[in-house]
Amino acid sequence: MQKKKYYLEEMNPTNINIKVLYNYLKQDFERLELFPHFVLKRNFKKGRMEAVYLTDRQEKYGYAIYQKLPSLQGIFISYLAILPKYRSNGLGGTLISQLNNLSPNGILLEVEDPEAAKDKKDYTTRLRRISFYEKNGLHMNPNMKVNSFFVPLRMMDNLDSTDVYDISFYQKLYNRILGLPIGRIFIKENW
Repeated sequence: MQKKKYYLEEMNPTNINIKVLYNYLKQDFERLELFPHFVLKRNFKKGRMEAVYLTDRQEKYGYAIYQKLPSLQGIFISYLAILPKYRSNGLGGTLISQLNNLSPNGILLEVEDPEAAKDKKDYTTRLRRISFYEKNGLHMNPNMKVNSFFVPLRMMDNLDSTDVYDISFYQKLYNRILGLPIGRIFIKENW
């Protein structure tokens, strides 16, 4: 049996494609974790955000939504998920590997801080997610512990140095997406 080959397929930001992607997001993420539909749509249309699907050119297995970081020559991933029926088959690692090929200078993403978990199950889920990213070459930035829109987060990356970004850089990422200078209000260091 021949092993499947997987590819990243860029999403063409038509209204219907954005709507389909947003439906996936609603299945995979809590409502409070989602940018409003109109914010994502505006950013896709303006080219500030991009989306890719993990595919074998027949079926979609997962997706990532990101913005390019010209100053770091990398990408900041806002959302990454494997569709529920394909989880636990190694496809998450395949998606990360493909994203590394797309952005060889590095990936930056946020994870929920395990120290702020609601209960033991939530704590375990957060640790498993961090462990997954570590297995795939990312590491926790010890200098970045943030509270983003009242959600405690940690930053992970596979950049050469964690000194290349700080809280103001992170706030600017959100200002750019939201189209408003509110990053300094809603994104704070959380020590």
